[in-house]
Amino acid sequence: MNIIRYPSDAAVNEAVTADSSFLAAVSLDGSTAYVGAADTVGDHIALLEAFDEYSPAGFFRLSFNSLTAEWTFSCPRNYKGIADDSKRIDAYYRDGLRVLPEFLVMFGYFSKLKIKNPPPEIWAF
Repeated sequence: MNIIRYPSDAAVNEAVTADSSFLAAVSLDGSTAYVGAADTVGDHIALLEAFDEYSPAGFFRLSFNSLTAEWTFSCPRNYKGIADDSKRIDAYYRDGLRVLPEFLVMFGYFSKLKIKNPPPEIWAF
């Protein structure tokens, strides 16, 4: 995974030292992640636009700090071309549970992952 820091490596390292909160946009395939301090970035859309990415549906959105990470659960309607809602949400959930912890570990954090606004279907085992 290629982690790209906004606005620079030095600025993100300084924010880590200050134990700041961060926003990250992690590509659905897990190949790229954009990350910046929340007070610098503003929101996920602004973070993506800073890198000429204009499709937020192509990214998992994460707000995190050194203790917790909150995944904004927002499954795209066309995720992996899966038409069935339940199967699409299940695939998105499983992929997020694989990709997001990997990002956090690569960033150097072992934050507890929470899901913001999860649909009830993900809890049906």
